[in-house]
Amino acid sequence: MDGFKRPKRPVLPQQASNRVLPRPSTLDEARLPAVGSPDRQTAWGEDVLPAERNETSPSVKVVKQPSKKRTWFLRLLAIVFGALIVLGVAVFVWYQQGISPKNSSDTTDYKVVINPGASVGYVAKSLESRGIIKNKLAFELYARLSGKATSLKEGTCKVKASQSASEILDILSKGCNEFKIVTFFPGATIEQPLYKPAHAELDKTMYIKYRLSQAGYSNDEITAALGQEYAGPLFAGKPAGAGLEGYIYGETYYVDVDASAQKVLQTTFDQMYADMKKNNLPALYAKQNLTMYQAITLASIVQRELNCEGKPTAERKERCYQYQRTIAQIFLKRLKEGISLGSDVTFIYAADMRGVAPTVDIDSPYNTRIHTGLPPGPIASPGLLALRAVANPSDTNYLFFIAGDDGLIYFAKDQAGHEENIKNHCQKLCNEL
Repeated sequence: MDGFKRPKRPVLPQQASNRVLPRPSTLDEARLPAVGSPDRQTAWGEDVLPAERNETSPSVKVVKQPSKKRTWFLRLLAIVFGALIVLGVAVFVWYQQGISPKNSSDTTDYKVVINPGASVGYVAKSLESRGIIKNKLAFELYARLSGKATSLKEGTCKVKASQSASEILDILSKGCNEFKIVTFFPGATIEQPLYKPAHAELDKTMYIKYRLSQAGYSNDEITAALGQEYAGPLFAGKPAGAGLEGYIYGETYYVDVDASAQKVLQTTFDQMYADMKKNNLPALYAKQNLTMYQAITLASIVQRELNCEGKPTAERKERCYQYQRTIAQIFLKRLKEGISLGSDVTFIYAADMRGVAPTVDIDSPYNTRIHTGLPPGPIASPGLLALRAVANPSDTNYLFFIAGDDGLIYFAKDQAGHEENIKNHCQKLCNEL
């Protein structure tokens, strides 16, 4: 050319659009303003696209908006959870109301009978139908939650509508039995003696009628019960029209609160025969050639001659029973040989029933001092030991006995030995009659 150096023209920005600009190579160089911001644009008017950002930068966060589907699910979950809370509160209130007392002002005693195998559901239904509890389902639920559903005990209980489910279940699960307690003692008689020695005090607990009256029965109820005719093997050989003396077995009985006086007596008869069967006494009496009535009569005499039931220890009771067996042996020997029993307790009984002072020559069929054989009937209620003694007399050969002044029993095989025992051991007691 002409050798003249012309100046280079600057390249305008729009003319360099086809040029590749260098990119920042470091994170600091990549810190750009927000998209669309004037500060974001380059000197050539370009904007940095999102894809061109460094996504690993801790200073840049991407906020994602929740989808509509997820929002709907969360709202539904909140509704269900709230409904469950409301339902739970409602159930709790219903439950608490259901186990609360039916009627706080009703203190009436309701008799509840729990039969063997009765389920808590059956009991709850019965209680609700009688107006004792509010809700059978709540009652049953409480019973199961408290572990008492399977602990109901057989028996007769008293509960109130003023009691809560908890209180009622406590009663039913303790094996309660609301019963009437009636106790008769061995050696007791139906009637109180009409004769009372001077300065003597009668023990009223030894009289059947008194014990029944103490149990709440009226004179009319007692008289009607004692006048009834009762049947069963226990009464085998009992003469028609004979009373119940000797049959009202000495024991403590637990009878239903509504039991009649007749039911109480029947309970004693059942218990007496059950004990006799358990000890095989009917068969043993037959070996002695005694009817049931005769055996009970003889046992009542043995009982009044020597009471062993009240001995404080098993050892003393057994020793006393052996004496009873020997007394029974003497009476059975006398019956067999046709000799009068000679028992003082028989004429004392006759005198008591007549209301006169007892004497050895009182004219009464009950006086075995002057009449041979057994008296017309029992003179008291025999205990089990006396009944056993008649069935199992001792293997001895005595014919006499006395109760000494020292409280011991002395036996003799003949009259001479008997007189010797009186002289040595019975100066006081034997002279009183």
